[in-house]
Amino acid sequence: MSIASSPRRDQRRRMLVSWKRSAAAGESASGTTARAPAEYATDAAPERQRGPAVLLPTTAAGLTLAIIAILLPVAGSIALGACEAAFGMKPITATGRFARTLRAVEACVDPQSIASLQAWLGQLFLFAAAVIACIVRLMRRHRRDDYHGRYRAWGWLAGLFLITACAGIAPVGPLVAALATDATGIAFGPGGAGWWFALAATAYGFVALWAVLPLHERLGTAFWLTFALASWSGSAAALWIGSRWPLHAVASASLWSLAAAFAVIAMLTAARSVIREIRGLPVRKPTADRAAAKPARAEPTAAAHRRRDEHVEESEDVETPDFTATDEESDETAFTDGSESEHRHLSKAERKRLKKLARMREAAA
Repeated sequence: MSIASSPRRDQRRRMLVSWKRSAAAGESASGTTARAPAEYATDAAPERQRGPAVLLPTTAAGLTLAIIAILLPVAGSIALGACEAAFGMKPITATGRFARTLRAVEACVDPQSIASLQAWLGQLFLFAAAVIACIVRLMRRHRRDDYHGRYRAWGWLAGLFLITACAGIAPVGPLVAALATDATGIAFGPGGAGWWFALAATAYGFVALWAVLPLHERLGTAFWLTFALASWSGSAAALWIGSRWPLHAVASASLWSLAAAFAVIAMLTAARSVIREIRGLPVRKPTADRAAAKPARAEPTAAAHRRRDEHVEESEDVETPDFTATDEESDETAFTDGSESEHRHLSKAERKRLKKLARMREAAA
């Protein structure tokens, strides 16, 4: 009894036999042993793989969907985490048979925990922002008029995102604060944390201006990056206030994760702007510039009206044909050729010339 195999399996078997025969022929010719090839499609070659820059959203609709996909989970985690601290009610009640599971879920959405959902989303978004900044750097480095190497700013910005992501888990801020306090002997802020905040604000401000200003479409990137820096400032201010404000820990964690979301949105907007520059798409002018350009377009319209009026005045001086003429008059001005079976009506200029010649003959007679 024979078992029928599938056509796909038979095809693979025939391909494997052909590969083995070709490999054996190659070994006998060269005397070397080669590894048997595996079956891959043509698109599996590294040269045919799509780069990460192709996956970035380039249209307004795609960017809008990406923004919604980024902000929705952050807003949901912030709402669950701040519900108890802000309103005094728990969103999840650990009772019943699955009380242990519900307590674990409650720990996941706790904003004061390092392993919370907000912290994980913040880390994920910061790493994504760093990757997109590196992609922008790779694209900007091919700009021919960049004589000062401004594309390097995007690499520095990616490094700042990675340091910020590391500071969310490791105590990088307290380390810098302790080092600066020991070196200067001045405790700036609570526990010297002011040194870390001042250094981070200076670095972000300088690098952000260095990177964003050369862009042609910089308004969207500057908008979201400003929101990110403002959220990080609010998180630092909540830590600065400390125990004098009951919600300082929840607010600090929520603003930090929200700033990470704004950072990745800013990088997506910057990447879209750079891709539009590479493809040579026109820059959208602000509304004030378009309104100021409207009177300039009104002048050619007025000139066109003047030319049309002049053309009408000139056309009035031209003699208009008299379509009420009798049949006899029309027959007098008709031209008959023996080669033509029908009468061919003369044009206006020919009729005027014939009338002029007739008046000259009458005057001569």
